[in-house]
Amino acid sequence: MKIKFTTLSIALGLAAIGMTASCSKDNSLAPNIEEQSLSKRAVTPSTTIGGTVNFTATGTKGYLKTIATGTYGARNFHQGTVPDLVDTTQWKNPASTYYYNLITNDGGTSTSYDFQFSGTANASLTVNTAKYNLYYVNTAFESVTTLPDDANLISNGTAASNSTNGTGNPSSTGWYIYNISNHIMSSYGPRTYILENKTTHELWKLRLNSVYKDETPNSGFAATNFPFMSFDYKKL
Repeated sequence: MKIKFTTLSIALGLAAIGMTASCSKDNSLAPNIEEQSLSKRAVTPSTTIGGTVNFTATGTKGYLKTIATGTYGARNFHQGTVPDLVDTTQWKNPASTYYYNLITNDGGTSTSYDFQFSGTANASLTVNTAKYNLYYVNTAFESVTTLPDDANLISNGTAASNSTNGTGNPSSTGWYIYNISNHIMSSYGPRTYILENKTTHELWKLRLNSVYKDETPNSGFAATNFPFMSFDYKKL
């Protein structure tokens, strides 16, 4: 099935379940994003609960919301090149991979990132496996305070599709449900991911919310306002 993302054609599907998918997007970010220093890319979160600040890294759009003290939510996060002529808050040419840096609270690069989004609708989460182990627990984000003994290790560091039905699969490593009847993606819950630094053993918890702009599909069937990643995180 082929659908349209503004001027961008995207075929949304899941290869893992026998559906084909392709995204017509730039294969890389603008070259100078790789040359930025961490200090130039750092975003200082708002000290006001509910306050927001825009991302500032080159090639990055969206904003960071302060949900609670030390808890932040990335909203409409996406990377690319050439601003859309109609809506300059989004890119005309989204990148094939989005990178995020937890230390700078901003977009990262292929050489400086903690996790990335790629694949179908850029919805596949993959941590930087050189730095982190990735676990999941079927526990609400707010209730996770440490890495529990029964946390499930995801050996390849990737969380993608959970299932193709409305309820989801608690045993699947994936985070999103792809409803094959209406071609809408939603997050499985309760589900929290935990990143463990392999060297320092520092922990971050992560909740993935949506691939749609403003976290809301623009149609009940085959929505086109993606991929704008929404996720929440906190250092434990």
